[in-house]
Amino acid sequence: MVYEVPRNRIDEAADATAEAFISAFCPIGIFMFRNEPDHLILKRRFYRSLVTSTSPKAVIQGTSPDLEAVSIWFPPGMDHSEDVDPDPFVPEDFADPKTIERMQAVNDVIDALTGHLGEEAQWYLHLVAVRPQFAGRGYASLLTKPMLGRAASEGITCTLITQTMENVRKYEHWGFRVVKEMSVPGSGEKFCSMRKDYTGN
Repeated sequence: MVYEVPRNRIDEAADATAEAFISAFCPIGIFMFRNEPDHLILKRRFYRSLVTSTSPKAVIQGTSPDLEAVSIWFPPGMDHSEDVDPDPFVPEDFADPKTIERMQAVNDVIDALTGHLGEEAQWYLHLVAVRPQFAGRGYASLLTKPMLGRAASEGITCTLITQTMENVRKYEHWGFRVVKEMSVPGSGEKFCSMRKDYTGN
């Protein structure tokens, strides 16, 4: 059983997500904020916003009320157009004017890959974040597999966008396949759009 995170605990879920991604040295966060003296503060704000900006329609889950790990799924018919506060930054937040350009480059790649996910009804995995003290203990699987089972019972495709080959291999193990790869200009990083089909498409 997973724990359905109520909206009054969204800040706690956001804190857990930021802790997870910062401790994992997420390469795209390093790329975006690489020349910022306050890069840790900016990364924390960015990763928290991945949670706090989501629509109330999003399904936010934890492995338990202790939030060892957090996942967010967008139900069929929902996308980022319903985000409630999509951009937590203003230009004055940055010491390096190129930071905004790097962030836009990342957003452009994600937007382009979204177009390769398909138009049919789908469950979209927005993120999975495991806090560092629980990494490598199967918490991501505990969160992800129940929703994959739900999607299978509904006959609905699951989709996601991810960035590291380690993540790609993990999702391939769970039955996803890479649909499209795109590199982020100016970095050595790339993102992949992935699908797990249940409808035979």
